[in-house]
Amino acid sequence: MPFDSTAHLLSESPGDETPFLDRRQRWTGVSSFLLGVLVAVGIVSLYIGLSRWVDGADSLAQLSLYSDERGDLDIDEVAALPAGAFKPVSAQVSLGYSSAVRWFRVEMPSGTVGRRALVVQPSYLDDVRLYLRDAGQAGGWRLEQQGDRFAFAQRPREDLAFTAEAEFSAGVAAFVRVKTRNAHNVRVRVIDPRTAHRENAWTLAGVGLYGGVVFVLACASAMSAALQRDRYWAVNALFQLTSMVTMFSYFGLGAQFLFPEAPRAADLLSVWCGYFHFFFGALFYRLFHALYGVPRWLLRLQTLTLLFLPTQILLMAVGRSDLALQLPAILMPVSMGLGLVSVFMLRCHDTFLLNLLRVNAITTTAYFIVLYVAHLGWFQAGFLHLYPGVFINLLTAVLLHLVLLRRNFLLSRQQQLDQREFALVQQQMHIERQKREEDGRFLSMLLHEIRSPLSVVALARSALERKLPQIGHATRDAAARDLQRIEASVQQMREVLQQVQATSELEYRMNADEGLSAKAALGTCELSALLNRLLAEHVRHASVDTAQLSSFEQGGRWVVAGGLERVLMMIRNLVDNAIKYSVPGSMVVLDMAVRPMSGDWNSQCALAVRNQVGAVGMPDPQRVFEKYYRGPNAHQYSGSGLGLYWVRGLAQMLGGDVGCSVQGSEVTFTLVLPILAAGERCSTFPPPGGDKG
Repeated sequence: MPFDSTAHLLSESPGDETPFLDRRQRWTGVSSFLLGVLVAVGIVSLYIGLSRWVDGADSLAQLSLYSDERGDLDIDEVAALPAGAFKPVSAQVSLGYSSAVRWFRVEMPSGTVGRRALVVQPSYLDDVRLYLRDAGQAGGWRLEQQGDRFAFAQRPREDLAFTAEAEFSAGVAAFVRVKTRNAHNVRVRVIDPRTAHRENAWTLAGVGLYGGVVFVLACASAMSAALQRDRYWAVNALFQLTSMVTMFSYFGLGAQFLFPEAPRAADLLSVWCGYFHFFFGALFYRLFHALYGVPRWLLRLQTLTLLFLPTQILLMAVGRSDLALQLPAILMPVSMGLGLVSVFMLRCHDTFLLNLLRVNAITTTAYFIVLYVAHLGWFQAGFLHLYPGVFINLLTAVLLHLVLLRRNFLLSRQQQLDQREFALVQQQMHIERQKREEDGRFLSMLLHEIRSPLSVVALARSALERKLPQIGHATRDAAARDLQRIEASVQQMREVLQQVQATSELEYRMNADEGLSAKAALGTCELSALLNRLLAEHVRHASVDTAQLSSFEQGGRWVVAGGLERVLMMIRNLVDNAIKYSVPGSMVVLDMAVRPMSGDWNSQCALAVRNQVGAVGMPDPQRVFEKYYRGPNAHQYSGSGLGLYWVRGLAQMLGGDVGCSVQGSEVTFTLVLPILAAGERCSTFPPPGGDKG
């Protein structure tokens, strides 16, 4: 076991245990939070720097924007608008979700004329129309109709962006019409056609790298789920697969390679994968947070987020796809808030796993805050803002995989500890079994050695009894009394030895754990034979009332668990115990009944032994069946404290039990044994009160 410095320090200063532990826990929590914030800031800074590094070439044209709120203007009307109607903007503009039509005026400055490529991103815009000056076309405009609602095969260039080539002249404007409800950012540039080809190739390579990493992680998760039958790995695999397909669709790869002639299918693939991606992510965090003891009220709130998937399905079914697409804008901040609160309420003792989850939650929150700030225009958005899920999804995929690997490591270590502990327990059981066997052999030898002197004493007593007539009348009565005391003492010692031997045999059977074979070895007996033997033994006994036992009516041939002699010995223990501790001159009442029983048997035999308690006082029903237990006032009587312990142990081994109930000055011991072959008649009998067995 590793050395625990905290435990060592606490053991040296017991008076300061709680304050020291509280200070340590507070420092651990604060340091983990600061570490998470520091890592999140570093990752966000890396994201911002990486975004600027992959931005690509600057636009050669000047860009301005006009918003057509009603969306009913055509190209001629827009071209006739004065230059002041357009607001100068940068190449990348944050628009937000809106149904308005955006018109971009693209004008080349002097000195940049020639053949250029007009590029519009991202690749999941709904409707993009590029209007280029062409005197040979009717109206003087050449229209390039693109967007993810139009077939990819009809595009003039097989780029992931919406691209059109044309001859640009200084002072001659081109126009870009964008109508979409699924993008915050739009990027419009005029660049060299070769640069456009190169950027497209780099984009394909980047998407391939992202997809390769996520696909490998998803396959590894799927294999772990199949091999370990682990639902956490399975949900993570679905989460990563839907993430990969969603990103491929957002970059236009689904439209290019899967459905080049069916834009509707490509668009639906993108939409539905996005819905399921969020659902599996929310499900994964819900399961993982439940695993580590997040409060129930938080889990209920997280469960509610899972209902958004059927809500989106319902909205799509009734034709309100616009509302379904807007739901993620509500879901994301809510889910991030719940996740951020949850990771700081996890009950996880492993600091590394906990910090991984916290870094993931803090980074995701900080990342989307940066995106929101960029949408507000507080700083210039970059290329990665066009595809906001790529960076954070890749980071989340890696972190969640590390989390699950860490969990596997902890489970494996715990399993090794459990196996080691199990081996130690088995070794201890083996040692105890050997010790019991040695004790049993010693007890057998001791019992044998004690029985021999007892036999000699018994023989000597018989010899002396035969010589009594030869002894004088004056001493004959005293000698007879002495011989009776010798006989009683020998009989008491034999009973004690018999109880010790029976208890030793019982415990050996219990520890051997032989199950049904042990029960079968104990035998069975017919209830009628048991009843006849009981009546024969006690019908002439002055202290035993067998009237109710004699009136018991059998309803068939019942077979009781346990051999006849063993069951009789159990009943003798109860009867002798009742006679010994009852009021002198009172009667011990025997009663028997058959009653229904739930469980493996249909019915059971219940034999009650009832007596008035004498001077020794009432037994303790909670302890009366404990090994070696005797009442505080019972030590004036001979006994070993093993009789009732043996009766209960054997009864439970047979599938029954024995209970003790106290009412007023009367105590009742009820022995219950299962009936293996039930008859037709079944009477009732009160259950043993206070039975804890």
